[in-house]
Parts: sequence; C-alpha cells; structure tokens
Amino acid sequence: MSSWLGGLGSGLGQSLGQVGGSLASLTGQISNFTKDMLLEGTEDVPADFPNSGREENEATHSVLRSENERLKKLYTDLEEKHEASELQIKQQSSSYRSQLQQKEEEINHLKARQLALQDELLRLQSAAQSAHLGSGSAPAASASSSFSYGVSHRVSAFHEDDMDFGDVISSQQEINRLSNEVSRLESELGHWRHIAQTKVQGAQSSDQTEICKLQNIIKELKQNRSQDLDDHQHELSALQNAHQQKLTEISRRHREEWLRSYDAENEIMRLRSLNQDISLAEDNQKLQMWS
Repeated sequence: MSSWLGGLGSGLGQSLGQVGGSLASLTGQISNFTKDMLLEGTEDVPADFPNSGREENEATHSVLRSENERLKKLYTDLEEKHEASELQIKQQSSSYRSQLQQKEEEINHLKARQLALQDELLRLQSAAQSAHLGSGSAPAASASSSFSYGVSHRVSAFHEDDMDFGDVISSQQEINRLSNEVSRLESELGHWRHIAQTKVQGAQSSDQTEICKLQNIIKELKQNRSQDLDDHQHELSALQNAHQQKLTEISRRHREEWLRSYDAENEIMRLRSLNQDISLAEDNQKLQMWS
C-alpha cells in the first residue's frame, strides 16, 4: 500500500508539474496572440471600416481577453494547489522522520534489554553449573572402597537435578524469539526509511487513512513488545526463584550426605578399634594359656 501511494504521489507530482508548464506556455501563447490581434486590429482596420465589422472585431478581442483572464486564473489556482500539496508533503515527511526516530529508539531499547537478559541467563547458567560440579566433586574426592554405595547414590541424585535445567533452555528459546522480533522490527524500520526518503509528489485524501493504519500498527507493535517483555520478565523471575530453591535443596542434601558419611566413617573407625582390642585380648589369652 505504501509503495503504491508513493508511486501514485510521484505520478501526480509529475502531472502537476507538466500541467503547470503547459498552462504557463499556453497562457503566454494566448497572451501573445491577443496582443498581436489587438495590434493588427489597431493597425489594419481602416478608418472607413464598417461599424458592424469593427464591433465584431472588438467582440472577438473581448472574448479572447476574457478567455485569457480565465486561463490566468486557472493557472493561479493550480499553482496554489501545487504549493499546498508541496506543504502537505513536507509535513508528512517530517511525520515519517519522527516516527522513524521513535522506531529506532524502540529497537535500541529492545536490543539493550535482550543483551541484559542474555547476560543474566549466562550468569544463572554459570552459577548452576558451578553448584552442580562442586556438589558432585566433593563426594568423589573423599570416596573410598567402603563408601562406594553412598557415592553412587549421591551421583544418581545429582543427575536427576540435570532435568531441572530445561527451564534454562526454555529461557534461551525466549531470547531467540526476541531476537527474531528485533530482526522483524529492523526490517520494518527499513521500510519506513524507504518511505521517508522517497519524494512523494502530490497528496490524496487516502494518505490520511494510510497514516492512521500505520499508527495503529505501531501502537499494536508497542503493546505486543511490552507484553512480551513483561511475560519474559515474569518467567525469568520465576526461573530465578526456582533455581535458588533447587540450589538450597542441593546444598541441604549435600550437607546431610556429608554428615551421614562422617558418622559412618567414625562408626567404622570405632568398630575397627574395638576389633583390634578384641584381637589383642584374644592373643593375650592364648599366650597365657601356652605359658
């Protein structure tokens, strides 16, 4: 629609220019012709020319003068319309430029928001991976042959928590969707820039309808963008809360596992010590029996 209006406006502008030039040329020719006729009428009409012929000649001259005045007035009206059209085109170009600037600001804001979300997502992923690796390596470092079952149990529990990072993946998908939205807005911005840079010659009443449609589209895009950003902010907040809860739960479970392991190790050491005492007592009894 916009390109069609641009072509129509350009054609109208060229037509107005051609009509103005043709009218100027026609007005000049008629004016010269009128002057020549008046001069010829003054020079060639003899003194004894009949009154009826002279009156007819004067009537013809009067008609030509009237026609000349009418054409001059028509030319003046067309010039005024042409100037009014030029003024309207300038106003529309100014409006297009203002809307272009607004769209560029919106795109810059959306890009900044997207970068902030990506940084926040990377930070969350890094924190989650650090917590996951830290909680998985501590039991492995203190593991021994006597605690192999407990270590295997803890590792399997930590692997179950990997399923929770699907929320992080869904957040990345949301950022990709916002990137596509930014690309679409950039494409629309290029379309608007093309409209603003094109010289539209002439204006029609349908231009106002087109401007209203474009304004409605811009308003709808703003509402959709704001809604998407709000929804994503809510999702990100929920993801952060869930992730914090999961980290707290993992830390609590890790402490419990460590305490159980510590208690088990102390119990084994006590049993070993008791076993050694029993063995020493038995050896002493055997020595006493032999002696």
